[in-house]
Amino acid sequence: MQAVIPTQPSVLSSPAGRNPGHTDPGRPHITRPKRKIQTHRKSRQGCRNCKLRKVKCDETRPRCDKCDRYGILCNYDLRNDDLQLSKSGASAAIDLTLLDLSPASTSSAEAHHLAIGGDKSDASSQSSKKSKTECYRPTFDDLETLGRFFSRTIHTLGAREFAPLYYDVYTRLTESTPFLFHIVLAVTMVHDSILKQPSSPSDFQAIARHWSLGASLLNRAISQPISQLTSSTRDAMWACAGLLGCLAFSVVDAESVEESWPLKPPDPSDLGWLGFCEGKTVIFKVSDPLREDSLFAPMRGEMAQFMSFETDLSFPELQKALPVQLLDVCDLNRNRDSTSTASSNPCLASASLMARLMPLECTQENYILFLAFFRTMEAGFKQLLVERHPGALVLLLFWYSKVLPFDAWWLRKRARLEFGSICTYLTRVHGDDERVTTLVRQVKEKNRGIEGG
Repeated sequence: MQAVIPTQPSVLSSPAGRNPGHTDPGRPHITRPKRKIQTHRKSRQGCRNCKLRKVKCDETRPRCDKCDRYGILCNYDLRNDDLQLSKSGASAAIDLTLLDLSPASTSSAEAHHLAIGGDKSDASSQSSKKSKTECYRPTFDDLETLGRFFSRTIHTLGAREFAPLYYDVYTRLTESTPFLFHIVLAVTMVHDSILKQPSSPSDFQAIARHWSLGASLLNRAISQPISQLTSSTRDAMWACAGLLGCLAFSVVDAESVEESWPLKPPDPSDLGWLGFCEGKTVIFKVSDPLREDSLFAPMRGEMAQFMSFETDLSFPELQKALPVQLLDVCDLNRNRDSTSTASSNPCLASASLMARLMPLECTQENYILFLAFFRTMEAGFKQLLVERHPGALVLLLFWYSKVLPFDAWWLRKRARLEFGSICTYLTRVHGDDERVTTLVRQVKEKNRGIEGG
């Protein structure tokens, strides 16, 4: 059965009164132009991924540049399946350096160059990518996937209070906005793959393709002057932001606690998924979902609450909500008798947010508040995570301990694996620190039977 959005015409049908051969350049159903196949020297020793994708492999070992750029695990290493999405591919969403932002935003953004496809100096590559994104024609399978989004996946996103609003926004904008169309398909396919484990390599190939196309189109749209963006495009950007967050959390390379960060050997791609949080902040600035004409205007109260958390609580305020051992490990216990806390401490903002979250239970209705933990995360705190600092790890562990019972499909795997990995790492490396072992014991007791699943 052909699954289509009930309130919108199918993207494969021709609107009444319009020439069936006519195509709208702003929509995803443009006919692919014929092009000549360029001949090139065959790569006899290239990886299997490049052969499957019919591109010339640069034969760099242990992983080729073409696979890195495409966001998949190179399978010179035969342990990797064909066209398996990598963690660095999961971090690819928005080229934040295209945006004209404040120095503070730009400096943090430049640390996360998130565009899929990489090298901007390669003009022919960019031209080819542009052609592919503009000429995509949805298939029958795409429409069935779209149907699953509206019948299933959309109901797992956001508070139930706003379910009608979400449905209205996505039915209005998905088929008419190419970048949102592709990201919706990617998210739905990831949801499919989680529900029907194990997944096949072809599943990940399709996810990577739609993710790449959606990211490229979003890059192009978000780099335009705001004055040239329509209200619908700006709303579609914000609709895309939440879905990109789901993708960031849900795509995890590891299959066990031992293979997960921070137990795994260090890699440059570690914690790359956190770049999505900065990406969402940038999209918020450009799309401005709080504006009067936004479809998201009815959610102003919820978004205002999300943005209003204090990030500089005093020591007495922190002590009311957080264990003193945690404050000690994070070095937040200086000036115990003071109403202020060292504002230069990179753990302060994250600890302040956790103090506000501790009394709450994470549910479908309020999980967006828990995601504020990543919005308030400072660059210094992220560096402490990279360095596996026990204070930063314990704070992240406490966050995972709060969201584990929520058990959302897009969060479940990362939360369980990294919760278990952090517990094991802290026990092995800092087992002689009674403060750390006490904190680990507390969160494990609270989540007994859930972690590491």
